Amino acid sequence: MEETRKPARKPRAATAPKPAAKKVATAKKAATAKATARKPASTESRPAVTAPSATGREDMVRTAAYFRAERRGFAPGYEWEDWLAAEAEVSALAGSRPAPKPRKASARKPKAG
Repeated sequence: MEETRKPARKPRAATAPKPAAKKVATAKKAATAKATARKPASTESRPAVTAPSATGREDMVRTAAYFRAERRGFAPGYEWEDWLAAEAEVSALAGSRPAPKPRKASARKPKAG
């Protein structure tokens, strides 16, 4: 077993002290490195929340409205309230407003001026 053991390291020679100017530059680099250090891994692992597409948002609203109606026992007459509450819930979760509907082009010709 003695043959597989690594030889002991030799001690390093003492180095000359650094000049004062280098110490100041090194301290500035260390302070800059601390200021620009990366955030902890716990915050980086969070997925970015993006707004769903128009069809995806509508599917989410439809599902949420269904579950609201189910909790009510599917009593008739509350469909609009369920839908609007589901839209508000999805908007709060996604952090966005509902997507605006595209405008239709005007059928009138522009005035000659």
